[in-house]
Amino acid sequence: MAVKKRVKVSAALNSFIKEIERLERFDSANQKKFIKGELTKSQIELLVESIFFASYRGYEGFLREIFLLYCLEKQSTRSPKVKSYLKPKDFAHAEQLIKSSMFFLDWTKPDNVIERAEIYLQNDGHPIKLPYTVNKQQLKEFKRIRNHIAHNSIESQSEYETVLRSYYGVVPLILPTPGHYLMLVSKRKPTNYNLLDFFDLVKKISVDLT
Repeated sequence: MAVKKRVKVSAALNSFIKEIERLERFDSANQKKFIKGELTKSQIELLVESIFFASYRGYEGFLREIFLLYCLEKQSTRSPKVKSYLKPKDFAHAEQLIKSSMFFLDWTKPDNVIERAEIYLQNDGHPIKLPYTVNKQQLKEFKRIRNHIAHNSIESQSEYETVLRSYYGVVPLILPTPGHYLMLVSKRKPTNYNLLDFFDLVKKISVDLT
């Protein structure tokens, strides 16, 4: 992933929100075409999966960026002030210090993000830890969907089935595609479908993180 040059947390947030809003508009346009019969069921499901994956990737990039900015002690709007245990020279150096001997940094696992915040950010991982702790279960659920779209493996299917079991109460005999699942009515907000739940979640967390 290319190293970004933004130096303000607010700039990272604004860029991310604009990207999510763009994807929301794209999904809305696609849903209208599906209702009109201009898209088939398999086409809309594929588009929904692609939009979800793009939004998830955008969120990963946003999280990576603000975490490294916080390691540089760039400030959020939250109190107390952000304090880092690291003293990196710049953005790239901050990532090198955290990465150490790891091949890459995984930003998809909530527990890893919480632990990373506790290790590198003072004041008990502020301002990353609290929003992640509060929303950990929902983040894990969407991570399982993301992984099944990305890998479609026996392991990812097993994790995806836990999402389906939570939604239906049992695992369906015929597994719905992730795209189909993401278009099902939300159990959290009946006026939403599950993809919109994800948009709402990442927009809320992104604001809480900054």
